[in-house]
Amino acid sequence: MSSTYTRHLPLSIGGELAVQSDPGPHPWNVHRVCVAGYRASFAVSICEGDSVDTDKERARAHARIASEVGAVAAAHTANAAAGLYAGRCALQSSVADEGLSLSPEVTGIVTCLITAVVTDWTVDLCWMGERVQAFALTGDLTLHTLIHPRPQQRAWPLHAIRPVRRQQVWREPPGGDHRDERVLNIRRLLLCSDSLTIPLGTADLTRLLRRYNSAATACAQLIDAATQRGALDNLTVAVIDLPTLDTSDTAQALAHRQRPVPTPPGERAPLERHASPLLRAA
Repeated sequence: MSSTYTRHLPLSIGGELAVQSDPGPHPWNVHRVCVAGYRASFAVSICEGDSVDTDKERARAHARIASEVGAVAAAHTANAAAGLYAGRCALQSSVADEGLSLSPEVTGIVTCLITAVVTDWTVDLCWMGERVQAFALTGDLTLHTLIHPRPQQRAWPLHAIRPVRRQQVWREPPGGDHRDERVLNIRRLLLCSDSLTIPLGTADLTRLLRRYNSAATACAQLIDAATQRGALDNLTVAVIDLPTLDTSDTAQALAHRQRPVPTPPGERAPLERHASPLLRAA
């Protein structure tokens, strides 16, 4: 983005979200961040735009398209992968409409895209590119890296489709006999670009995220710290503070989810499934 952008809002599921984007001293790629909510879920999408002809206005438009479409689609489906693919499809259409000399499958005009969906029980992450990361601060003040940095890979041609990856975690145990891969007692979630993680590192991120302050204050402190450490590129941060469920609330919610649904006479019992609003990608 060309100027500082901030947004702070309460969440329908409890807690609060704050996003802040700053161009930094020497902005290179254009960033765009978008937030969308629908019923019991909300989504955040961060996009790092690029352009085949160094046109920053074109890059800004592409980043806006990818982030806005991705966030809205993810929030309405409670599915981060659906949001990311919707954003890519919108980019393909915009490239075709502009008559650029690129194949219809090319979405390399967006360097990185991350979409996160948070519901009462789950955190769903989907991303492409290597310059975005996500961290979770749990109830015991332990920092977990949800998106692990990878070395730069140039196996694909310039401006070709980047690989898509996904990570899903349960904020609370789903109950019953379900065995999900990962359960984290997430209380604070951080989404950011590598312009934040490179100058700060995990130790400084942990120290700043552990402070008992608002999400908006955490965003500002992270960007200030990265700037003081010599960050050069755009700085984009989203901090999500999630509500803490007490023991009685958790027990009641789990009991409701484990309650069997009666099957009408003459019909087959449906396959067992999670009662979470999360829709898993096929």
